[in-house]
Amino acid sequence: MRNASALISVAAALALGGCGSDATKPPDVSKPATGDGWTSVALKQQGLTFERPREWHFTSGAAPLLATLTSGNATIAIWRYPRTEALPATPAELTSARDALVQAAKARDPTFTVQKAKATRAAHHPAVVIVAHETVAGHPRTVRSTHVYGDGGEIVVDAFAPQRVYAVLEDSIFRRVVRSLHVGSPR
Repeated sequence: MRNASALISVAAALALGGCGSDATKPPDVSKPATGDGWTSVALKQQGLTFERPREWHFTSGAAPLLATLTSGNATIAIWRYPRTEALPATPAELTSARDALVQAAKARDPTFTVQKAKATRAAHHPAVVIVAHETVAGHPRTVRSTHVYGDGGEIVVDAFAPQRVYAVLEDSIFRRVVRSLHVGSPR
């Protein structure tokens, strides 16, 4: 019995002695995945389809928040707001919409600083894109907010990440999700 106790004590000491001696660093879970493989998402009730990075976590939502994609400390939120008023379509109307969106963001967040704001097209519809530095949930972030006007609604794709990683994700993830977006009428 004494030998068994001694054997257990030695095994425990050897096991504990190995703890902490491994030089391997744990993975940085705050670092977003960079899009190794893509998959399609169809939100048929909302008339939307898009592609997302396979390794990003996908959560479907309840309108107006339709979906959230997250990886590390980066997030993409997709919203759809039904609109009964006329949607902006002409360059002048899109410029007015852009200006109103910027003013509303500045009123909501005093740290909001526009980097780029333009009228454009996305998903074959009139759109406004705003890239800005702002504070999200108390953390400084760079945000790319794309507002697509079509089929009786305003579809918003908000993509945000810390400034240091935003540049890595802007083209490879954020813009690619918007480029893959197809907008139709909700059911």
